[in-house]
Amino acid sequence: MTRAEWEALVEYTLNIGRQMMECGAEAWRAENTMARIFRAYDLEVLDAHVIATQAAVTVKTPTGEHYTSTCMILPDKTGTDLGRLETLNAAARHICDAPPPLEELPLCLKRPVARWSWRELLGYLLGAGAFAIFFGGVFLDGVAAGAIGGVVYLMEQVRRVHQQNKIIYTVVACFLAGLLAQACVGIGFGVNLDLIMIGDIMLFIPGLVIVNGVREFFYADILTGLYRLVEALLIAGAIAAGYAVSLMMGGSL
Repeated sequence: MTRAEWEALVEYTLNIGRQMMECGAEAWRAENTMARIFRAYDLEVLDAHVIATQAAVTVKTPTGEHYTSTCMILPDKTGTDLGRLETLNAAARHICDAPPPLEELPLCLKRPVARWSWRELLGYLLGAGAFAIFFGGVFLDGVAAGAIGGVVYLMEQVRRVHQQNKIIYTVVACFLAGLLAQACVGIGFGVNLDLIMIGDIMLFIPGLVIVNGVREFFYADILTGLYRLVEALLIAGAIAAGYAVSLMMGGSL
């Protein structure tokens, strides 16, 4: 390969690791994926290091040339997208099984634009409604929680388009969801305010972030684990703040 082709391969592989982290993958998984791709092209991996906010690689070609590249992982672009993560994993497995020429590398790295998905919307509706009923609410509570869940989905789509700060978004979204829950009970479209709120709160809980943060500790990625656990705590605090303010304002009204 020419120097330009080696550099393109390094950038391509680094991009895979970055997007995996943005989709919610563990740091060790992104590092392992990048290292496997490099070895598939007979590159010696001198370093493949990923933390929550940065990825860096250094490789050595069979002729002794070194290539190093780094990239930032922006917090406002990170989230949980398991479908996208599976696409990236499948592309990496394909490359490792039969390394193609650079011009034939899977065209999976083009970042998908934010789009409306009926399946995601249905998940928000059913998820919020089912949790409200599961915790003891009546059917009408589930319907109310599901309707508010649909509004939460719309707010989440707006956040994705404008790449808003996740903590601020969570406070505002929880505040509005709390007001909507109180309005539903006030007009008779719901019975148990607390259960409606619980159903919608479950949409904001950073469960995967907490689990991945703990897993990072087991793989000795202490810095990334701390980052994710702190992020989860901040989101939990934002959830509490948003609903608390909505309850205080709703009570005064």
